[in-house]
Amino acid sequence: TGLGWAVSSPVQGSPDEDYHLGSIWCPRPVDGSCKMDTVNGKPVVRVPIAVADGVVGCYVFNSALSAGCVPGYDDSEMGWSARFDKDAYPVGYYHFHHLFVGKDVQTSVLVMRGVNVLIAVALLGVVGFAAPQRLRRPFVAAIAASWVPMGIYFIASNNPSSWSLSGLLAYSAATYMATQQKGRRRIALVICAVIGAVMCLTSRYDSAFFLLVVGLALLLVVPWKRGGLVGLAALGAVALLGVGTFMASSQVSKISYFLRAFQSSDSAGSGTKQSFFERLLIGLESAPEYLGGFWGHTWTPGWYDVPLETRSPYVLTIMAAGAFVAIALRRGGWRKWASMAVIVGAMVFLPAVFYANGAMEYIELYQARYIFPLLAPTFFLMLAVDQDEDSWFTVPQAVWVTVCASLCQAITLHTLLLRFVQGIHDPWEINLNKNIEWWWSVPVSPMMVWFLTTCVATAALGVAMAMLTRSPQGQEEPQEPQES
Repeated sequence: TGLGWAVSSPVQGSPDEDYHLGSIWCPRPVDGSCKMDTVNGKPVVRVPIAVADGVVGCYVFNSALSAGCVPGYDDSEMGWSARFDKDAYPVGYYHFHHLFVGKDVQTSVLVMRGVNVLIAVALLGVVGFAAPQRLRRPFVAAIAASWVPMGIYFIASNNPSSWSLSGLLAYSAATYMATQQKGRRRIALVICAVIGAVMCLTSRYDSAFFLLVVGLALLLVVPWKRGGLVGLAALGAVALLGVGTFMASSQVSKISYFLRAFQSSDSAGSGTKQSFFERLLIGLESAPEYLGGFWGHTWTPGWYDVPLETRSPYVLTIMAAGAFVAIALRRGGWRKWASMAVIVGAMVFLPAVFYANGAMEYIELYQARYIFPLLAPTFFLMLAVDQDEDSWFTVPQAVWVTVCASLCQAITLHTLLLRFVQGIHDPWEINLNKNIEWWWSVPVSPMMVWFLTTCVATAALGVAMAMLTRSPQGQEEPQEPQES
């Protein structure tokens, strides 16, 4: 499924991809990896013209135009680009993907996307394999509830959010599972948690900060009598490392905005006469928009120019996610609800506080994808802590959830392909192979990519939901006697 999504967007087809590709071709220190110059007072780097800024300007923000308007550049043709990392992101992600830069730009880009998919599949696959039997259901459910369709889209992209999404879930789930597992599987989970934390620290500075948020949530729910002081110290060390990484970044100004917000309730934002609390209330009222943005509402694929609102498939997957919320609400103690208050509160209050204190002119500037990595860990902890041991769904309920999620995936992927292959026109074209204006130099057609991806995605969701219709009671792996 991930590989199908990886080939469904052209080079520079995802948000800010010109910036991320420029940073991959010329990772810091830039003067040591690429030629540099100054144009109109701005530093620029020498990159293949296909990844330079402004190349896709002919179709960006205009969904009626396909990606076919971009001329076919010779990969040996070079140009200048002002879009590259100047210390706004950690260096790890860009340096790693720089290893896959080759002479052919399209091949390099597709290999990078495929590598991101394989990293997510391998890392999360090991976590699922090493997990205690009873925690496999919450783990699979968290992925199904959170990542259709936008999670799959970002994981299969060149955006550093790919590592943020898969890394934070791996860290959260593996850390919680490791305290309830024994032997080699526990060691495997600890290794996966470390890898997940490293992916967060090396991809986005805000994801490094999210390690603290998740750490606080885990602090409330992990049975430390099993994990011991060593585990508690390790969790604290990772949280402090995440905060330290964030504070050392150029985004530290966001922390100062947050702190100043509580020092003065009369502070006004960016030329408005509204008080801090008035703007805070407006920000909190925007929480439903952000929650919908996790599944594709408002903040759609592409440069937010893929018109999902025409068919609104995100309504289907939001309904499916609501079914998992209902399951989680069946049981829970104060520890579970306190951890949910921490992690959900972060998702709701971060955009609101930044807007209230004038960090942004309007709240939508803080995009939903920035806090999106917290969604899957939220679902995992919500479903794993004080878990309901009965079967979660009846067969008709499982079929309903599978149909909703599968249709959302199918409609969203079709809209994404149609937007880039032909452009969106009225009447809506169903056949993606009709009037192809853009496509990769591969023998597989757009319609075949959509069909195969939809088939495997539906099968994967069906298998996942089949797991959730059975109770794990009686299937629990044997545990060693607990130490007194």
